Amino acid sequence: MKGSEARDSTPGPSPAAQPSLMRSAAIVSAMTLLSRISGLAQTYFLSHFLGAGAAADAYAVAFRLPNLLRRFAAEGTMTAAFLPTLTEQEAKEGEAAARATAARFLGTLLSLVSVLVLVVMLSMGLIAGLLVIGRLAAGAPFADKVQMLGRVLTGAVPPPPEMVLTVRLGRIMFPYLALASLTAGLGGLLNLRGRFAVAAAVSIFSNIGFIAFGWIAIQFGRGRGWTSPEHIATICAVAVLAGGILQLAVIIPPALRLGFTVRFGLYFRDPWVRLALRRMGPGMVAAGVYPINAVISTVLASNLKPGAQIVLYNSGMMGEMVLGLFAMSLATASLPALSRQAEAQDWPGVRGHLIEALGATGLFVIPASIGMAILAHPIAALIFRTGAYDAAAADWTATTMAFQCVGLLFVAASRIGTQALYALKDYRGPVAIAVLSMGLNVLLSLLWLRPLGTGGLALANGVSSLAGLSFLALRLRPRLPQMPTAPVLKSWFLALSGAAVMGLLAWEGVAWLGLDQPFHRLDLALRLLPFIALCAALYGGLMLLLGHPQARSLGRSLMARIAR
Repeated sequence: MKGSEARDSTPGPSPAAQPSLMRSAAIVSAMTLLSRISGLAQTYFLSHFLGAGAAADAYAVAFRLPNLLRRFAAEGTMTAAFLPTLTEQEAKEGEAAARATAARFLGTLLSLVSVLVLVVMLSMGLIAGLLVIGRLAAGAPFADKVQMLGRVLTGAVPPPPEMVLTVRLGRIMFPYLALASLTAGLGGLLNLRGRFAVAAAVSIFSNIGFIAFGWIAIQFGRGRGWTSPEHIATICAVAVLAGGILQLAVIIPPALRLGFTVRFGLYFRDPWVRLALRRMGPGMVAAGVYPINAVISTVLASNLKPGAQIVLYNSGMMGEMVLGLFAMSLATASLPALSRQAEAQDWPGVRGHLIEALGATGLFVIPASIGMAILAHPIAALIFRTGAYDAAAADWTATTMAFQCVGLLFVAASRIGTQALYALKDYRGPVAIAVLSMGLNVLLSLLWLRPLGTGGLALANGVSSLAGLSFLALRLRPRLPQMPTAPVLKSWFLALSGAAVMGLLAWEGVAWLGLDQPFHRLDLALRLLPFIALCAALYGGLMLLLGHPQARSLGRSLMARIAR
């Protein structure tokens, strides 16, 4: 791969040992696909037992809290600041020094996150009240809602049942943040060494642990009369912790085998730890813009009828499935290589890497967005319409999903572009971009909330992501010689052309196959899934025919693998 990192005499992965972007992304995508399938099983479990009522809303709101801060303190933010710092230190001081810094950094982060967990758990009443403020004094002006929240917090009036349940669930689930942060840190270290599969697979175990614990606990609870939605929501909250413990247990052994450990404590005197934390600080806002927007949408959705928050949660999960399967796979695989190339000042390598990553993102995300928007109703019926989640809730989710699809490409491209800024050690630019995007998201959400409901909140998130991507491109331009704008837009245009033809087939297929009619789940699956495969095959053939560069590269790789 171009732009291998500078080397000293210490051992470490050689340039030849570094897997190609598409190969690394393929590994992550394969594991992520299994993760998303297990995630769909988890969503089916939640939909079946919780439905789309007040208890489900309370669960969705409470889970937003650790999930939001997981994005801040872990995953994208931490790895984007942490991995370039370790790459820089390893090039200067060797692999042993980098391993020692990794142990101290993770120990410091875990200590800080543990304190944060304690503070948030103690403040959960205020936080949960803000997240469900729309349920207080329904229909009253916002100032009256704030006044009512103050009276609830001071004990002058009793809190509404949904707020009580949200506080309880939030306190149960929030320690998941510490488990997820450590898991993400160890996963980033595995990625740095090119071990992408294990890091991408840990969420599979989290989902399996959730389902196994939840099912056993629900069966146990039925014998004791714990069958109310509040009891089921509480069991699901404990199941989140069970899944977090299992995924951490899975990732610790391979990290130890590579020589990575964790030294619990505060190591602010270590200059490399301070540098990583300093770089991570501004990135916390930038990398978390998408989940922050999701939380803003959750707060505003509390002004809608019950069920709005779980509908937003489920539609957002479907969008995250597309992003996780394609965009995050490419972003995860891109950061280590981009960091090495930028450290070596291999600008042609950085440019080529961005062309490949952004082109591949469009190749997959554009057709997935169009297909999911057109087939939203049968997809939502297949996944969500079960048990307590009735047909009306599934249709509501489908409509919101269609709006959610509008911004997926912009969110995906922004994640990869932000990785490039981090690799170039620009940690302030993403902050300004995030603030502008969030401001626009709030404005558009308020504008579209009443006429479009949850669909307006999803649409606002997508449009604000487009604005964020535009600002990001302007920030990259003076820092990267020869921005790859033209080849990226050309590959996106080819993908859009093929996806438009595929979309016409999908549109007609809904009527031909009667996919908009009620079916038994098995009958619907036997109609819908082969049809999705047919649409994908048509799109793939069109991309090869039109000469999409990343499609042809992928095709050559598949043919070579088959020929072996």
